[in-house]
Amino acid sequence: MTDTLRCTQCDGEMRLTLLGPIEGQEHGLHMKIEGLPALQCSNGHTRFVEAGFPGRFLDRLLAEPQLVPLDSARLKGLLRRRYCCPACGETLDTHDDSHRVEANHSLAFDGMSRLGVHVDLPSYRCTSCGHECVEPSDAVVSDLMKASAHAFRAAHITAG
Repeated sequence: MTDTLRCTQCDGEMRLTLLGPIEGQEHGLHMKIEGLPALQCSNGHTRFVEAGFPGRFLDRLLAEPQLVPLDSARLKGLLRRRYCCPACGETLDTHDDSHRVEANHSLAFDGMSRLGVHVDLPSYRCTSCGHECVEPSDAVVSDLMKASAHAFRAAHITAG
């Protein structure tokens, strides 16, 4: 009996490898992942090291003290939804996308080497008080999930 993992597409032997940089983007949020552990066969078919890895990856990233070093804007309004400054409450100009904030994270998983995650996204400066913030946290988390899915899909990584 053998413990060799086999590729579900070609039955080739799967080996643990660290992928080169993969990237994904959603609604202005850009994510770059370096050193992602994956299983790969000699034909280049790639799958996650475990089926639940994408969820664990996002949980670990969101468990970091702060995804980016800025506060989240507040969302106000039912019909005319708008982002407001968390410091003074004034409406933010979300059409000015010239400001961005970025952060780098290093994530560790049991038995695997650390992987790097670079995130950059639009930030908004309040014209009233000068406070800088990012979209409300629910929107950032949603964009982060979609950007990571785009990165995984672009790298042709499958669940099994």
